[in-house]
Amino acid sequence: MFTEGLCKFIINTNYEDIPPEVIRAAKDAILDNLAVTMSGSQEPSGQMMIEMVREAQSPPEATVIGGRFKASCALAALANGTSAHTQDYDDCLDYPAAGLAHPTAGTFSGLLTVGEKNHMSGKDLITAYCLGVEAYGKTGLFLIKTGGAGSRGWEWTGTLGVIGGTIGLSKMFGLNEQQMINALGVASTMACSLIRNFGSFAGHVHGGVGARNAIEAVTLAMKGYDATGPDVIEGRGGYYNAFSDKPEAPITEEDQKEKLAALGNPWAIIVPGLMFKYYPCAHISHFGVYAAQLIREQHKVDWRDIESIEFRSPFGMGYDSPPLPKTGVQGRFNLGYCMCRALIHGEMEFDFFKDETVGDPDTLELMSKTKFNVIKREDAVGPFGYQELIVKMKDGNVYSQKVEHPKGEPQNPQSPEELEAKFRKCAAYGNYKEPTISKIKDLVADFENIKDITELTELLGQ
Repeated sequence: MFTEGLCKFIINTNYEDIPPEVIRAAKDAILDNLAVTMSGSQEPSGQMMIEMVREAQSPPEATVIGGRFKASCALAALANGTSAHTQDYDDCLDYPAAGLAHPTAGTFSGLLTVGEKNHMSGKDLITAYCLGVEAYGKTGLFLIKTGGAGSRGWEWTGTLGVIGGTIGLSKMFGLNEQQMINALGVASTMACSLIRNFGSFAGHVHGGVGARNAIEAVTLAMKGYDATGPDVIEGRGGYYNAFSDKPEAPITEEDQKEKLAALGNPWAIIVPGLMFKYYPCAHISHFGVYAAQLIREQHKVDWRDIESIEFRSPFGMGYDSPPLPKTGVQGRFNLGYCMCRALIHGEMEFDFFKDETVGDPDTLELMSKTKFNVIKREDAVGPFGYQELIVKMKDGNVYSQKVEHPKGEPQNPQSPEELEAKFRKCAAYGNYKEPTISKIKDLVADFENIKDITELTELLGQ
C-alpha cells in the first residue's frame, strides 16, 4: 500500500501544487548544498574522489563541482554528493522521534547532474527535489519505531538518500507508477551507509553513493528492470525489514495510511524543516559549540582562566576524558575538541579540521580539563535532548548554558544574511571567484525561472 501510494502522490503532484514557502525553503537548501559541495571538494577525501572520477575517463555529461571537468552523470553525482558531505556541513532533517541525517546530498546531487545532461529547467529540478525530500522524510519515519534511529548501524544519508534521489529522478523523467515501483525496488537493493564509518573518509561517500545509485536505479527501470512486487518498502523481506530499528514490528495498514496521509501534509522541508548547519562539524557537537560561544561572548571568558569544564548530555559520552582526535575528520566528530576550540577562538574555522592542526596544544590542554556526565533521557527533549555546558573559572565563578536548539536548527535558524555568508565562505574556500560567486547566488534565488540548468552548471564548472 505505501509504495504504491507514494508513487501515486509523486506522479500527481506538480510544481503548481507545492506551496510557495516550500519552494523558498528548497532554494535555501539548494544554495546550501552548492556551498558545501564547493568547499568539500577541496578537502582530502573530496579531492581523492574527484581524482578517481577523473581517472575513469567517462563521457563528459555533467559538471564535477570543484574539479573543473565533466564526467558521466552517475560519477559526477558520486563526486558531488561525496564533496557535499566531506565537512559534515550539509543540512539535516530531524523529527522529534529521531534524526534522519542529511537529505540533500543524496537527493539533489543526482538531480543536478542528470538535469545538466538533459537540459532540464530549474522548475523541473526544484519540483523533483521537493518531492525527493518528502519521500526521504516520510519513508524515514517508517524506520523509526523506538526513537533509536540507526540503532542497528544504518546511517540514513545513503540509506534514505537513494530513496529521495530515486523519487526525484523518477519525477524528472516522468516515470509511470510501475516504472517508479521498479526503480524503488532496484534502489532499495542498493541502499546502505553505516554509522560505524563516522569520523572517516568512508563516511563521506554516504552522500555520493545515494545520488549515484539513484541514477542507476532509475536508468535500469527505464530500460525495463523490474522488482518483485508493488510493496518493496513495506513488504516482507523489503526495505523496511532491512533497515528499520525494529524490523520485527510489522507495518500495519493503519501505519501505512497515516504515512500516506502525511505526504505533503505538512511537507518535510517545512515541518520539521531542514537544519542548515552553522558549524562545519558533526551535528552532535553543535550543542557544545553553541553553548561555548554563548558563554565566551556573554561572560568574556578567557580560556586560560578556566579551571574545569563539564558537559551534560542525554547520550552519556561514556568516558571521563575525551579521546584525542588523530585526524581532521576525527576532529569534526569529537565533541570535546570542537567545544574547546569554540571556547578558545569563538568561531569554528575550516582550518581547525586539518590533520596538522588537530594537535593544537592549547585545545588539548583545555580538553584535559573536560568531563562528561549524563542527563536522564526522560529529562531530555527532542531527538538530541537538551544539553548543558558548565564552565568553572579559577576565580570561583561558574557559568552554565543549556541548549535545546543550537544555531542553525529550524527552531533557531540562520538569517538570510548568515546563509549567504556561509555560501560565500564556502565558495571562496572552493576557489571560486567573483563575479562567479554572486552570479551563482543570484541564479539560485531565481531557480524556478531558470530555463536550462546549464546556465548554473557552467558557472559551477569555472
